[in-house]
Amino acid sequence: MRGVGAFTIEYVKRFGILAALVSLVCFVAFFMAIIPVTNVVPSETHEFTHGYVGGAYAERTAVNTVYDERIPRNADGELLKLAGTFKVTHYCACTICTWGSGITASGKHVAEGMIASDWSVLPQGTKVYIKRGDSLIEKVVEDRGGAINGNIIDVYVNSHEYALQLGVYYAEIYVDPDTALPAT
Repeated sequence: MRGVGAFTIEYVKRFGILAALVSLVCFVAFFMAIIPVTNVVPSETHEFTHGYVGGAYAERTAVNTVYDERIPRNADGELLKLAGTFKVTHYCACTICTWGSGITASGKHVAEGMIASDWSVLPQGTKVYIKRGDSLIEKVVEDRGGAINGNIIDVYVNSHEYALQLGVYYAEIYVDPDTALPAT
């Protein structure tokens, strides 16, 4: 019976070195794929368990924490709650956008960071996060309006030109996890 060395030399002569290397890589990959992760032994020095599998160490922690990166988080790291997809519009304190008083329905003077909403959907004082691309824009509900019904928010900005520039778009709106939202 011929040995492994003789077989390898004959294989290289017949198919070439490149074919021999490709075959070897496929052979090793096949056996690495079918070897189960067994005999996992607790490590005494680490909080991991180790299993040597096909030339690599497999590690597991006692507690696997998996974060869904698609769900945004607030500054405290808490997962935000999706309030829904809203139509986002923009307004200023001019007489075209409002009656020009500059006072919100909550009695405060309009300022950057305030939004108007339907208070039956997003109640007064609710901190909302507008998802725009990869960023979150944090605002607080302080106003409401006659044309703001359902899933619409109106974001206050300092000038009418800027309101027109920002325009109208749809965005996912998130709230803090402990925010109570009305049932829909």
